[in-house]
Amino acid sequence: MRAVTIEHKGDPQVLKVGEVDEFELGPNDLRVTVAAAAVNPVDLKTRSGFLSIELSYPSVLGWDVSGTVVEIGSTVTGFAVGDAVIAMIAQPAHGRGTYSERVTADAALFAPAPKGIPLDSAAAIPLGGLTAAQTLEKLTLPQGAAVLVTGAAGAVGRIAVQLLLARGHAVDGLARAGDVEGLRALGVGRVFTTVDDLPDASYLAVVDTAGVAGSIRAVCNDGQFVAIDDNEQPAPERGITPRKSYVNESGAQLAEIGAEISAGRLDIPVGRRYSFDDAATAHADFGAGGLRGKVLLLP
Repeated sequence: MRAVTIEHKGDPQVLKVGEVDEFELGPNDLRVTVAAAAVNPVDLKTRSGFLSIELSYPSVLGWDVSGTVVEIGSTVTGFAVGDAVIAMIAQPAHGRGTYSERVTADAALFAPAPKGIPLDSAAAIPLGGLTAAQTLEKLTLPQGAAVLVTGAAGAVGRIAVQLLLARGHAVDGLARAGDVEGLRALGVGRVFTTVDDLPDASYLAVVDTAGVAGSIRAVCNDGQFVAIDDNEQPAPERGITPRKSYVNESGAQLAEIGAEISAGRLDIPVGRRYSFDDAATAHADFGAGGLRGKVLLLP
């Protein structure tokens, strides 16, 4: 089948369209025709060698996928051929990612695609949605807690902001100047554009989705700091012990996130769409920064 592959790590130009064999369908698996895969920072870090992940070549990157079920393993229940689905498939753990015409993986990783949005757009949901939801699980917050989200307009930060607001918390954000109005429209209170602008010791928790270690200064004494970025984390201070959140695959939790989107309570914007043939350009554009909304790859 057709897929975007790499034969070695390097710059975006190592991404080439080629042919790879399909995985065999196991008894617990779904085989899905891909509508879209999303480009995430972990893909760029894997491709470039920033992450010390051993790959077998040709290697297929990608964690996010949306598509249509075309085949079902013998023990699978709850899905049928023709179902629209989404999944986060942790590429290093499974040996192959989602930049391919079809994906075969355990049915437990999949969830129904949300209603009311195009199926290709649904590929923007899984990794960002699960990362945001699981990061917030690391916090213990009383009702109405003051929380700061860094990277508040990013793929993970924007979802975290919406989830926190829906739970009744007072949310401020750290973001680019061009994102201020959009965040205020979501219900964010104050939006800061530099770390220097942050008030000292003012938040019960900081959710750091942008690798801004200096934002720990905004946490109140004995407060909480949780981060998702691979950057060096801040040292403990003032009774604050920084924590790192790692995302886990979960079709069940992804179904809950999808239900929120179907109900109109959660919005995940999509940015540029690229064909598989333009995967190198997609990685280069994403790596250059400044894009808003998830970047999608379409077969």
